[in-house]
Amino acid sequence: MLSLSHAPLDSLKASFVELGANPAYHELLLTVLWYGVVHTSALVRCTAARMFELTLRGMSEALVDKRVAPALVTLSSDPEFSVRIATIPAFGTIMETVIQRELLERVKMQLASFLDDPQYQDQHSLHIEIIKTFGRVGPNAEPRFRDEFVIPHLHKLALVNNLQTVDSKRLDIATHLFEAYSALSCCFISEDLMVNHFLPGLRCLRNDMEHLSPEHEVILSSMIKECEQKVENKTVQEPPGSMSIAASLVSEDTKTKFLNKMGQLTTSGAMLANVFQRKK
Repeated sequence: MLSLSHAPLDSLKASFVELGANPAYHELLLTVLWYGVVHTSALVRCTAARMFELTLRGMSEALVDKRVAPALVTLSSDPEFSVRIATIPAFGTIMETVIQRELLERVKMQLASFLDDPQYQDQHSLHIEIIKTFGRVGPNAEPRFRDEFVIPHLHKLALVNNLQTVDSKRLDIATHLFEAYSALSCCFISEDLMVNHFLPGLRCLRNDMEHLSPEHEVILSSMIKECEQKVENKTVQEPPGSMSIAASLVSEDTKTKFLNKMGQLTTSGAMLANVFQRKK
């Protein structure tokens, strides 16, 4: 009824979070969500997709594999684009919380289809959702997934955005890319990944911000310079125990300047609190 009435979902979300904290209710919650998955209204199916993200933390991998993943795959091929897009945060949370290789590969394939299928090429809202999800889960996701999938695809999205002719859409994507790159900047990043994807992506993003948001461009230039210096200063043979490029990527002084700027540019308190939080 909340979905059909376009009413706020806060109470529903609170209920799922509260009940989901107790594993005894996981089966019940998934049964309720399945009714949403097969509902005739796209509004209800969209809400069901959003609710899956709230049930995943603390849920057994067996349930995620047997109940959650199949439901999300069903929704990801829904006739309505809005329903497909609504599955992205839940897919991202699986990448962040699950270690089962086969399940992770299935999720990666689904996300890859969203990014590579020509039918989604001009789906602005889908790209926004993917970038937001990458920025949220990337720092805590499995390193291989981050290195082989998240960072290369962010580079592609940044490159494509340089060609966007609608300034409002270009700035929208660039702003979310900025937050995603900020969140990922203190992850472990190998030299090859830095040279081939991370730095090129930042440079593409700077090209956008030069025209659309000079304040962001100043911060990006500082980040790029820092990365370039680390790459240039890296010797061919490092002494044992030396700090890697990624581990020493952002100096304390740069962090301070960056956070001061971010306080002026964004209202996202949660993002600010986690920009420089290293992966545990």
